[in-house]
Amino acid sequence: MAPGSSLTFVLDENMGNLPDMLRSSRADAHDRVRTLTEIGIPAGTLDPSLLQKLGECGPHALISRDSRILHPLIQRGAWRDAKVTLFLLDGKWGSLRLGEIARRLLFLWPDIVKQAEGAPLGPAWRVSSRVPSTLSTTFRLVTGEHSGFRQ
Repeated sequence: MAPGSSLTFVLDENMGNLPDMLRSSRADAHDRVRTLTEIGIPAGTLDPSLLQKLGECGPHALISRDSRILHPLIQRGAWRDAKVTLFLLDGKWGSLRLGEIARRLLFLWPDIVKQAEGAPLGPAWRVSSRVPSTLSTTFRLVTGEHSGFRQ
């Protein structure tokens, strides 16, 4: 994706009010941050359908605390077909309070935007909860078939 593209950043339903925080802070690409319900995907939609619908309605980068979204093969196939870029927050994010998640996500947000916009559509990265950190230790490419990782 080229910078300035129409890539939309979608935060999944278990991210609380973090989309509002990113928009109100005027973070990078704040005008392209959405929730699943804002783009017409109801809460509770199963992952394969969610990925398919994201792929059908334009280029998206999904930020998710569901680090197992790619585990079942049917979900991995739906993700590949949809070409949705994924940022999977590692398991340690789940033990953090929402305020700390917000602080860390806001700190990492410019790098998330840079990674998403600098790569072809479709890679998946695991995002470390350690802040501060270097890009090479914060983002670990989960999928080998995409070469969009920027150091």
